[in-house]
Amino acid sequence: MTSAQHPDPSEPAPPQRGLTREERGRDVSEAQAEAEARKSKWQQFLHMMSPRLVWSMAEGYPVVLKQFIQFCLILIYPAWVFAVLVGGLFQLAFYVTVYPLLWLLFWPVRAHQKKHHPEKYAANRAKYANKKWYQT
Repeated sequence: MTSAQHPDPSEPAPPQRGLTREERGRDVSEAQAEAEARKSKWQQFLHMMSPRLVWSMAEGYPVVLKQFIQFCLILIYPAWVFAVLVGGLFQLAFYVTVYPLLWLLFWPVRAHQKKHHPEKYAANRAKYANKKWYQT
């Protein structure tokens, strides 16, 4: 008797191997994929407040549970918009206050690298030359 044969014909066959995470792909809703496709941070920020994106968070659940989750999401939607706006204000405050302060604080490090390692400095500048930080 080989391992490929079943000991008892009345028993079901062993289950097949499931798909791996890479084979399944990403499990995101259409609204979430659309939000990720936005290029500008401002577009992503505004799309985060859309009701369609918030309600899509309930996708993938059974029908009654999905309806209950969507009902709860409708109830907390004003708080969601408020949280997104406050988060945006904190991010804006960081980039207006803390980011320039860090830029000034680490200026001596950048100047040292530019003077003593010009090829590494130039390579790093070229790497990030076309990257716009507000559109990551």
